[in-house]
Amino acid sequence: MDSLDRLRANGHRLALVSNATSETAEAWPDTPLASRFDAAVFSSSVALAKPDPAIYRLAADRLDAAPETCRFIGDGADDELDGALKAGMTVIRTTEFRDSAPWWTGPTISALESLPGGGLLHRSR
Repeated sequence: MDSLDRLRANGHRLALVSNATSETAEAWPDTPLASRFDAAVFSSSVALAKPDPAIYRLAADRLDAAPETCRFIGDGADDELDGALKAGMTVIRTTEFRDSAPWWTGPTISALESLPGGGLLHRSR
């Protein structure tokens, strides 16, 4: 959570894109992580799911950002890296908690602290 707080303190706006269950989406506002994100897009609430590029574009819209100005960071589950790439985002694979895409040849980090340029999804103007 320190990484998320640091990113927000540095002016970065953060969005969550998740294929979690409707129960998770309903519980989200009461979790400690919810206050660390400017937007949350749950597949169960928007009738879209990763890797559909539309769910990533929706997250960018909720940040009032163009997808091309956003970075998507994920472990690769649900083919999410390809979906975000097709949406026009810069994609970075993280292996910090889980590595679901060892085949990924693009940028990879082992911890959020090592993000190039310090951005997660979108930096405010």
